[in-house]
Amino acid sequence: MGKRKRRKKEKKSFKLNIVSLLFYAVAFYMIFTIVGQRRSLAAINEQKEAKLLEKAETEMELQELREDYEKINDPEQFLEIVEKIARDEYKMVKPYETVYIDKNKTKNKFIMGIGTE
Repeated sequence: MGKRKRRKKEKKSFKLNIVSLLFYAVAFYMIFTIVGQRRSLAAINEQKEAKLLEKAETEMELQELREDYEKINDPEQFLEIVEKIARDEYKMVKPYETVYIDKNKTKNKFIMGIGTE
């Protein structure tokens, strides 16, 4: 009878090892899944922050465009905008205005050569 008791103990410890092995496998799988989900969540949060920043920039640009649109509808402000564009982009001047150019501040090759001999 002593041998039968030993066999039962051996079978019990073998079953216990399989159960603990399955438990560890499931625990490892759960940990692996949780870590993967946290990484995915962090990446999604980064994308969300980037999109929110892009949205804020777009809203600021939209507000500026709305303000420009309102200025265009006002005749006085419209003339100021046209004058600013003409002066800045096309280098136009009003009649009887004298234009002074600082040769040290300009990078235009033709202007830099004027007055040197």
